[in-house]
Amino acid sequence: MYYIVVHDVIQLVKEVIVETLIIEKDRPGHIAKHNIIIDEVLEVLTGDYVYIAGRENRWLIIGKTARKVFLTIVLGERPEENTYGLITARAARRKERRFYIEYTTQGGGEEEDENKAS
Repeated sequence: MYYIVVHDVIQLVKEVIVETLIIEKDRPGHIAKHNIIIDEVLEVLTGDYVYIAGRENRWLIIGKTARKVFLTIVLGERPEENTYGLITARAARRKERRFYIEYTTQGGGEEEDENKAS
């Protein structure tokens, strides 16, 4: 029980940096079923995104495309550092969009307040 709790805490504070994305040959067709293309996935992963731990060493990456479309990308950890495999991508759910907006605007708001005080 203790190990599970500690493991979960570690998962929450780990930074997810995607340096290498492995896209197996069936993944473009799979995400196309969700009306998403690989370019959109790459756009999110090279921009600003937030992440939450999923099940089975998976991460949910939540971000926005240039067309302002919110996506949730599910990645699986690989043994190599900062290497992940694309599992799926889909339109972000309302709670995921809200999480992204709250997280990304929270930091920006603090900076603005500091600049006003100067």
